[in-house]
Amino acid sequence: MENSSFSEDTKLLKVINIDVLTASPDVFTAEKDLNGIEHAEIPLLNFELENGENFLMASIPISIAIDISRIISGVNGNDSRLTLAELIPEICVVDKIIIDSIIPYSNAYQATVEIRLEGFSDVQHFQMIPSHATLLALIANADIYVSDNIIRTIDNLEDED
Repeated sequence: MENSSFSEDTKLLKVINIDVLTASPDVFTAEKDLNGIEHAEIPLLNFELENGENFLMASIPISIAIDISRIISGVNGNDSRLTLAELIPEICVVDKIIIDSIIPYSNAYQATVEIRLEGFSDVQHFQMIPSHATLLALIANADIYVSDNIIRTIDNLEDED
């Protein structure tokens, strides 16, 4: 458990729609590398934001992408066993998740998850992998937000290229 990595005055953009997409590792070359090894498509998450912008996350674990796709498509599984993402909302209230930072010296995002234990009012903040936090929010029917700072940081990096 850590303190939240965003400040209270940070503008948050609500996610209004999520799509699971796929992309080839290199869309400009064949699917085989020089050694003849075929590469699988890479799952992506596209977040449509309330201001009309899109926020894209790449390299989503395949199992997480499948679970997110299943939920947003309304397909119920037939396995009675709970996953960790399904267990957490059974014992806690997931208030919201906020994709709010980039891990230094990487291109990986981080999400803050706000959770309250059942029957308690104190909110706890935990840092999670954003795709896992997204799955948790979908299961718990919690709101998902993206920090405006993340969007501006991405815009600035793209402008440098």
